[in-house]
Amino acid sequence: MRKKYYEDAKENAAFERCADVITSMILKYGPALKRKWNLDEWIRNIQAESLWKDIACKRYQRYFICMMNMKSLPV
Repeated sequence: MRKKYYEDAKENAAFERCADVITSMILKYGPALKRKWNLDEWIRNIQAESLWKDIACKRYQRYFICMMNMKSLPV
């Protein structure tokens, strides 16, 4: 026995067909979309990590240059 979503039988059948199509699309394309979203998240994390590494390297380089300049100053 089918569930009754709408009073009209045609609308009820159309709703069930729509639900079946959406379910089949989720089953077919869902895993690929999930992999793509995971890949996009991974790429964003790498870009953020490389940005922070770049900032840290520049900061340490400036610190090293300042320390070298301080050693060369007469006390």
